[in-house]
Amino acid sequence: MPKSPPFTGHSSPAVWPGYAAGAWALLFTLPHVYWALGGTVGLAGRSMTGTLLLVNLVAIPLLLVAAGGALGTVQSWGQMIPCWVLLPTVWGTSVVLSVRGIGGLVQRSFSGELIRNQPLLSLFADPWFVFGGVLFGVAAWAYTRKSRDESKLKSGR
Repeated sequence: MPKSPPFTGHSSPAVWPGYAAGAWALLFTLPHVYWALGGTVGLAGRSMTGTLLLVNLVAIPLLLVAAGGALGTVQSWGQMIPCWVLLPTVWGTSVVLSVRGIGGLVQRSFSGELIRNQPLLSLFADPWFVFGGVLFGVAAWAYTRKSRDESKLKSGR
């Protein structure tokens, strides 16, 4: 079973994507917790109910797992997690966030509702998902490179 690459310290330029992606996920968890507790800001004065509340409640633990995955690529404790678990988690998060964000932007552009008649929160949601997808993609790429370089060192290539 391939091990995760060794922790290289906090000063390496390759660590910023993992920290940025982890911070993105933790930051995005906060409004979901607020809405789950009945908050209405950003929801046109209504609280979440039904399917939207269920989606929100599922999003909270998924965001925490995503944050853990991103931080696991740059923290020493991440070495305890095998690469075959960590990489799909971070790459998968990148794909899901990117598809969600780009899909929303495409849908809005085809519906002609890119800006007009949109609540302020919706105008930021899709680009925020794309931004998160990019951060997780860069974190996964940096971790993939670090893993590959470590494998080359061990094999003597």
